[in-house]
Amino acid sequence: MPDIEVVNLTKVFDSVVAVDNVSFKISGREYVALLGPSGCGKTTLLKMIAGHYAPTSGQIFIDKKPVNEIPPEDRNIGFFFQNYALFPHLTVEENVSYGPIMRGIGTNNVEKIVDDVLKTVKLSQWKDYLPRYLSGGMQQRVALARTLALGSKIILLDEPLNALDAKIGAMLRYELVKISKKMGLTVIHVTPDQEEAMEVADKIIVMKKGRIVQFDTDYNIYNHPSTPFVAHFIGESNFIIAKRVSNFSAKFNNTIINIDREIKTENIVLAIRPEKILFEKKKQNNLEGVIENINFFGETKRFEINVHNTIISVRTSKYSGLKVGDRVFIHLPPEHIMIFENPEKLYDELKIE
Repeated sequence: MPDIEVVNLTKVFDSVVAVDNVSFKISGREYVALLGPSGCGKTTLLKMIAGHYAPTSGQIFIDKKPVNEIPPEDRNIGFFFQNYALFPHLTVEENVSYGPIMRGIGTNNVEKIVDDVLKTVKLSQWKDYLPRYLSGGMQQRVALARTLALGSKIILLDEPLNALDAKIGAMLRYELVKISKKMGLTVIHVTPDQEEAMEVADKIIVMKKGRIVQFDTDYNIYNHPSTPFVAHFIGESNFIIAKRVSNFSAKFNNTIINIDREIKTENIVLAIRPEKILFEKKKQNNLEGVIENINFFGETKRFEINVHNTIISVRTSKYSGLKVGDRVFIHLPPEHIMIFENPEKLYDELKIE
């Protein structure tokens, strides 16, 4: 199955560096999410791989062959456009069958392909309709079906689920993964939604300001983020600025916090996920504060606790009797505390732009 490799890839528009010296390799049959905030370069990177943008510098390889000089139509890549790009004068069925027909696939095979993909995206009953009679979400599903119908072994998806309601989106996430594995596809799926990325992908590329900040499995990205930005953008994290006391302890506002990881610099940032914090008082790593706000999330609640003018969030399904104004102790388990350096750069790190 084809793999994808980009080496030192850069794209500059006038004076704006949209993609900045990016390198990575995706193995055949992998489903990779390209995740990051709006404007970070995700779509530009995807369009360079597809051939719609020429790189300013760097090289793209598909199945170990350089493709910079190969036009999009000859790269055998299925590309899902964010603006759908449906033919307004063709029915749903005709839109989906257009690609396979242009590739010379026989009529009977085209009919089966179209039937299969329309069933997948739940649009079989709408096959005779023109796009203008469909909702935006339905048009998006037509565009997705058209991409899948091409039969390409590499599929590039530019925010394929962004206009869908939650239930249809969740269903299509599952179907996308199932189809890709069944057909042996190599997929890059662009999304700004970290939950979507973690649900569909084997691995996740996290981007910020045109650069890759981490490329790893969802487990490692969540539990071992490489930067405060990743810890902040993927899920939620509390950040505490502290000073080193020893190799495995730091001080926050006269409280010693013990950590399982070695501390190498004097000034550090400690980070911990809200669901890892406990409403308990143990022998160490206890902080005292006042509950300032409570948010209800169905199975869990998020408590915002003021600890010496630092707001620390705790997320739990327990302690339903706690209320705003209560003074509480919280415990930070040492094994769940992450360490980052350069606290003076924390504000810039956490900015999503």
